[in-house]
Amino acid sequence: MNRTDRQTLAVLLAAVAAALALAALPGCRDRAHAAPAAEDVLIPVRTVPVEAGPVERPIRAAGLVATKDQWDLAFKIGGVLARVEVQEGQRVLKGQVLARLDPTEVAAGVRQAREALEKARRDAARTARLVAAEAAPRVAAEDSRTAEAVAEAQLAGAEFNLRQAALRAPDDGWVDQRLAEPGEVVAPGRPVVHLSGRGRGFVVRVPLADRDVLDLRPGTRALVTLDAAPERPLAGRVGEIARAAGRGTGTFQVEIALDPAPGLLLLSGLTAKVEIARSVPAAGAVPLGAVVDGDGDRGAVFTVDGGVARRVPVRIAFLQGDRAVLAAGVRGVGRVVSEGAPRLADGTRVKVVE
Repeated sequence: MNRTDRQTLAVLLAAVAAALALAALPGCRDRAHAAPAAEDVLIPVRTVPVEAGPVERPIRAAGLVATKDQWDLAFKIGGVLARVEVQEGQRVLKGQVLARLDPTEVAAGVRQAREALEKARRDAARTARLVAAEAAPRVAAEDSRTAEAVAEAQLAGAEFNLRQAALRAPDDGWVDQRLAEPGEVVAPGRPVVHLSGRGRGFVVRVPLADRDVLDLRPGTRALVTLDAAPERPLAGRVGEIARAAGRGTGTFQVEIALDPAPGLLLLSGLTAKVEIARSVPAAGAVPLGAVVDGDGDRGAVFTVDGGVARRVPVRIAFLQGDRAVLAAGVRGVGRVVSEGAPRLADGTRVKVVE
């Protein structure tokens, strides 16, 4: 090693020694490795109050508008249909004649029953005279009186059938369908006219699942929106509730009675959406952004206690719009973190901002 190399090496060693000495100083070492302490960083968050339960959770369904009363009207007796007095869509009044049978056959039956009654009365009178003269046994008089009573009953039945040859409206309403035409031979009970009555107003019939119908009560208020007139919602209330599920569907039919709607024409068959008011028990409701670590019906929220975030486990009942309804976990909790919750851990120092 020549003189120049020795001088260079000495300079390097001196520099290393100086650096080591500097690093050994406590103040210099702390400043070289100093970093901001985690506890000095405050995470800004916003909080909101917990909405206390119970929570409004309306039942939603769709159905069809119809009159409360509907009839498939038919004749009690069969015969030839002579006239149908009404057209489809026509308004009718209670007692108005809708259709008539040809009365020839039933009128002949009335005449036959009337003549039979006259004969029974003559026979009864003749037998009574014979019994009075002791020319006939007393039992003959009793038999003749029985025959007279039978003839009277047969005449009453024939006259009733004659009156049934005219089909009349049971209530004010509208003719929805003509189901038979003049000249047809109609059997007893075959529908001739389908009529909707207006005496008890309109209803919306909707199918509901068992979980929705279980606690439903008649009189509960409802809101009905017609697809044909969404700008005019109608008020209603729960009427009849089916006591058995429909076969094949497993749903229960519920009637929503509509309040009168002046100026709005209601027609059977209109489609409608229904919201039935319902309150469900709940521990509280919070914004969706406040819930973290969601796993099925489990999750957590954060509350702030003395500038420190505290993690609170919760159980989620259901989601409703932009909020989560909680079944448990927030008892005694007044406010939760609504913004900034994903950045927090239990014990994180926070700063609540407005």
